Amino acid sequence: MKRVSLLKVKIVVLACFLILALGLGPSAKASQFGKATFTYGVLWGSLEFPDEAHPEENVTCNLTIGAYDNVIYNFTLEISSLVGQSWVALGKEQRTMNSLAENTNFTSSLVFKLPQNTSGKLRYFIEASTDRSFGNMTFYATNVQAITYEELTDAYNTLLSNYTTLQANYTELWTNYTVLEHALNTLQADYDAKIAAYNLLNSSYESLASSYESLAENYTSLKSNYDSLHDQSAYLEEKYDATTGELTIVRYLMYALGLTTAILAVTTVYFRKKAPYILLRKETTSKTDSE
Repeated sequence: MKRVSLLKVKIVVLACFLILALGLGPSAKASQFGKATFTYGVLWGSLEFPDEAHPEENVTCNLTIGAYDNVIYNFTLEISSLVGQSWVALGKEQRTMNSLAENTNFTSSLVFKLPQNTSGKLRYFIEASTDRSFGNMTFYATNVQAITYEELTDAYNTLLSNYTTLQANYTELWTNYTVLEHALNTLQADYDAKIAAYNLLNSSYESLASSYESLAENYTSLKSNYDSLHDQSAYLEEKYDATTGELTIVRYLMYALGLTTAILAVTTVYFRKKAPYILLRKETTSKTDSE
């Protein structure tokens, strides 16, 4: 967008420069040829010359001289150009003691080449005399420049056409830029929202990662304790199984001992109840033997 704006400024500046050059620089008529006329008594004439020319270009001037009455005249046409700071003669048409009949005229052409460093307008000097009149005139015409008024006009029209095209392109680009800028702003807002959400999630992730590391350490510690307790449980279970087997044997032995004790107690009671009879019988038997 900055490049488009800069190009627009350059075009405007160049257009202004061309307008100033056309307005302030050496100017010429819009027509291709100019014409100067003169009358000295019965002698009249005209000189046609180009309005514009380039350096090193051939220039053609058409001179017409006529008379209203029979006349003998002298005529001089001298054309000069400004080269640097000096005027340099380019062409000269001179007629001495020539005669013209009443209401007659003739036309001749004067061709000359412009020097390389010629600039500004050419100087035309005309002098004529007859036996009844005399006169001269100096005027400046034929603007000599590297770029003529017509060429500047063509260049300006081309530049204006290009400017119009660029202006249309600029308007289209500006419209596209506005649309893209709106889309960019929307995407930027969405991006900012996603960045905020990402930062929040990242903070949560870091918190969870820290908690995970702590839990992982606790898990490792608990796993170690679990493995140790598992080993102790297995050992105790093995010992329990062994102790349970021994306890079963002890129970059986206690049961047998209890049973034996009970039998012994019953037997003892029984024999205690039978003891007097046995003793008495024993005594009776002893007495019988003694007799």
